[in-house]
Order: sequence, then structure tokens, then C-alpha cells
Amino acid sequence: MKNLHKLYFLLIAVIIFASSCEDITEINEDPNRPTEVPVEYLLTSAERQLGNRLYGGFDNVAFGMTVSQYWAQNEYSDETRYQFRANTNNTFWSDFYTAINDLQEIKTINRTIDKGQQGVNQDAVATILQSWAYHSMVDIYGDIPFEEALQGTDIPSPAYSDQQEIYTALIDSISSAVAAIDPSAPGFPGGDVIFGGDLSKWQKFGNSLLLRIGIRISEVNPGLAETTITGAASGAIASNADNASIQYITAQPNVNPLFVSYVVNGRQDYCATENFVGLLTGLSDPRIGEYFTPAASTGTFEGLPYGVTSAVAAGISRDAVSQLNPQVYAADFPGILMDYMETSFILAEAAANGWAVGGTAETYYAQAITASMNFWGITEAADIAAYIAANPYSEENLKVQKYIAMYYQGWQSWAEIRRMNLESVDAANLVDITDIEVFVDVTSVLKRRIYPQNEQTLNGANYSAASSNIGSDAYSTNLFWDID
Repeated sequence: MKNLHKLYFLLIAVIIFASSCEDITEINEDPNRPTEVPVEYLLTSAERQLGNRLYGGFDNVAFGMTVSQYWAQNEYSDETRYQFRANTNNTFWSDFYTAINDLQEIKTINRTIDKGQQGVNQDAVATILQSWAYHSMVDIYGDIPFEEALQGTDIPSPAYSDQQEIYTALIDSISSAVAAIDPSAPGFPGGDVIFGGDLSKWQKFGNSLLLRIGIRISEVNPGLAETTITGAASGAIASNADNASIQYITAQPNVNPLFVSYVVNGRQDYCATENFVGLLTGLSDPRIGEYFTPAASTGTFEGLPYGVTSAVAAGISRDAVSQLNPQVYAADFPGILMDYMETSFILAEAAANGWAVGGTAETYYAQAITASMNFWGITEAADIAAYIAANPYSEENLKVQKYIAMYYQGWQSWAEIRRMNLESVDAANLVDITDIEVFVDVTSVLKRRIYPQNEQTLNGANYSAASSNIGSDAYSTNLFWDID
């Protein structure tokens, strides 16, 4: 009997050991740290990262919306006087590249799995959003790491690529991505906070991005601009329902970043500029009430002078100037990447150049203003028609109306101010920067953002080469498409 007990326990031990050997690798696997991230998680991460940086309190707000002269600062007015925070610039750069790398990781993972057309669709979406991010970075800085970017430890200090060559590469990659998408096949099973997985809208976004890139180079390479725009025009965003936007929600942490700044943190630091209010009131523009609230002390729209010192700004009561309409910092207010208004203005400009885009400059111009009005809740057709009649199409009016309509999209508005040389258009009512005591050496609206300090420290040789290639790492250095 004793021997039978020994045999029984020996058999149990053998079974346990065999079972343990079969699954021995599971011992070293941490279920909380998966080795492969589902691609939809990477897409969500990239979209949120880009949205939070684009609309963050120290990016679109303290740089984009102030340098575009829409917003002044109630106090601490350093940014309107061009004294920017170095750490903010470092974070903007690194977070954009983190998001770009997440999108690249989607394509890396898909190379290891045969997903058929679904994998092709996912790669195309990742490419379009990557291209949007790269294009944004080029239009902010100039030359940036591109060809050697995202190589990890293989190339820890990437060289910068020429900004004009990046533009050409982006046109090719976006065009290929748009053509590769098959909307009838699966894409991302979830995680898309821009279009909810609608592949046809990703195609429209890609085509619209080609329009934006094309119009930016229209003065330096009109031939490439024309072919790019005419090839993409029919497939671009064609209604506000197609707008490419980060769809924020009312639940933390997936809220509009401005909500965090204004409501959660209580930092209501921005108000209307005097010059922008003067432009809107001079045109009796109905959007003024959607952009701002009347000054509490007067019941009229009043702006704060742009570029005053912190002491002067702090001495002006907040009740004396128009504050932001609360809708722009609502938790679920969308973060626009590109919209119907912008595509319509681009097509109006292309039509004025004589390019075959399927309509006239006047038609697209009216369409653009209508799209902007509708987005901001102004829907009375007769009122819109009267406004357009009072501000009919002309080259100058197009520039001014596009500037008004691009409110809240500070980064893109700044790019268009530079491209259209808007500071020289008196009707735009921009402040003459040369009359303001600022902290950097500029002679007009800033031409670019200087490179982050971390690049100077951690990638010094390539930073120096890039600075030399663009002319100088200075706020006053023109990008290649800015030839005023």
C-alpha cells in the first residue's frame, strides 16, 4: 500500500511538471504589458496626441491664436510679444514625432500579418495622418527630420530633410494612399476618433490635404500646384459633414484641451484682440457673436490691444473687453484638422488662376463663406447671401474672408497669413508688428518657429546643418513657399 501511495504522488508530479513545461513561456509574460499593441490603439493614441498638441493651451492658444492676432492675453502677455517658452516648443516637437512614430508602428505591425485589403486600408489611413503631421511640422519649422526619422537606435540623431523635397514626397505618398483605399473593405475595427472608421472620408481628407499642399506652393511651383489641385479637387471634402476633426467628448480625459485650461484649471487668460474685433464689426460680420461675447461692462464687442505689456494688460479689466465665447472651450468642441470652408477657399483661388477645378472663383468663394457661417450656427440663407453681396469676390476679399473663417485654427491661419502676405493687406487690419516692442528680432509677422532647444543639444550637428540650409534658425527666416 505504501508503494502505491508513492507511485500515485510520482504520477501527479509528472503530470504537473509536464503541464508546466507545456506552458512554461507564460511565466515570463506580463499580461499587463503586452508585446504587441492592437493597431486601433496606436491610431487612437496618435490622433489624441496630435489633437492635444494642436489645440493645447501652450500651442494653438499661446502660439497659433496669438501669432495670428485673433486672441490677446488678459495678463502675462509675453506670447503676444513673442517671448515663447522653450519647454513648450520641446514638447510640441517630441509629441508630434511620438504620434508620427505610432502611425509608423501600425505599418510595421501590418507587415508581419497578412490582412489583405484591410491592412492596405489601415496603412493608407496611417500614411494620410502621418503626412498631415509632417506637413504641419514643415510649415512651422522648415527643414525637419523626415527620411532618417523614426529609425530608433539605428539612427538616433537623424539628419533633416529639405522642406521642398518633403513637400514633393508628401504629394506622392498621399496620392498613393488615397488611391490604395477601398472603402468597401474593412479598415480599423475601432479607435478612429476622427472619422469613426469611415474610409471614404479618409480619402476626402487625403485629397483635401493635397489641395492645401498645392496652394501653399502655388507661387513657387505653379505647375506642380496645378496638377496636384486639379487631380484632387473632385474628391475633396464637400460638406461640413466631411470635416476632418478630432471628435472630443465630455468625459475626461478625452475632452477639448482648451476645456481643461479654461474650465478645469480656471485659466481664462485670453480675449479678443482690438484689431480682429475692429475687422469683424467693420464688416458687420455675424460670426463675431459666435467667436466672442460682448464686453460685460458695455454690452458691445471690444478688443484688447495686441502686444501690450503684461502690466498694461493686467490693468485692463476683463469686463471691459470681449472674452471667448464659451462654446470654443466646451469639452466636446471639435479639434479641426481640415474642413469644407478651407477646401472651398482653395478651389476659389485655384479657379481664379484658371485651373480646371469644376467651378468659378465666385461660386467657391460664396461656398466657403457659407460653410464657415453654417459651421458656427449661422444658417439663415438670406442673411448669408446679403453678407456675401456686401463682400463680393475679389482677390483681396478672398484673403480677408479666409482669415476671418480660419478663426480657431491658429496654426493654419498663421500659415495663410504668411503665404498671402496678409500683413500688407490693409483691410485685414493686422497690427504692424514693427511698432511693438518685442523680444525677438522681427520686421513683420513671425515667419517660422525656431527649432527646439533639445534639438540643439541632442542633435547638434544636424541642427546646425538644417539651420544653414534654411538660411538661419531665426523667427524672421522665410519658408521656401513664402516669397513675399
